[in-house]
Amino acid sequence: MIDLFVFDLGGVLVHDFDIIPEAARRLGLAEGRMRDLAHPDMEDYLSGRIGPGEFWERFRIRSGLRVPENYWATLFRPVLDPDMEALVLSLKSSGRVVCGTNTIDVHYEWLRERGFYSCFDAVYASQLLGVSKPRGEFWLRILEAEGRDPGRAFFTDDMEENVEAAGALGIRSHRFEGIGGLVSALEEAGIPVPVERARP
Repeated sequence: MIDLFVFDLGGVLVHDFDIIPEAARRLGLAEGRMRDLAHPDMEDYLSGRIGPGEFWERFRIRSGLRVPENYWATLFRPVLDPDMEALVLSLKSSGRVVCGTNTIDVHYEWLRERGFYSCFDAVYASQLLGVSKPRGEFWLRILEAEGRDPGRAFFTDDMEENVEAAGALGIRSHRFEGIGGLVSALEEAGIPVPVERARP
């Protein structure tokens, strides 16, 4: 029986969260190049092993560009999807609903202070867990904290590598591409969704 629902936040409940396109524009870089330069240190940052100062210093050494401010803070202005928030709240009648998110310190605090996590029973953030998706330990720590085995969990994320990694642990997993598809996947798993059926 599925009675634990684990939701990613960015790209599922929250939109306009990616700071990379605007950071690239300000630095005069192509977006792909910006992502390539940021990528080597993202796991350390998401897992809480380094902070923003160390991240941008490594970026400076790699790129030769000095970043004038902490773009992770100054460019972060996400928007919450109210229909997805309503769906999350509706699932509480079927079990625990938690957030399993790759995030960084400044984003976690911004979202927490503004109530973006308030629809969840608990939040498992990578920088607090010390491990990030798609490493299997990320989900194992959530399952242990929630007292569930993998067969009792349903995971939703917008990134295929995360969905595949959770599925490999025996967690029923869904690649999020819209609320309509998620509602259908939940219904296929035998989970009633007591909200007005979402538009695809």
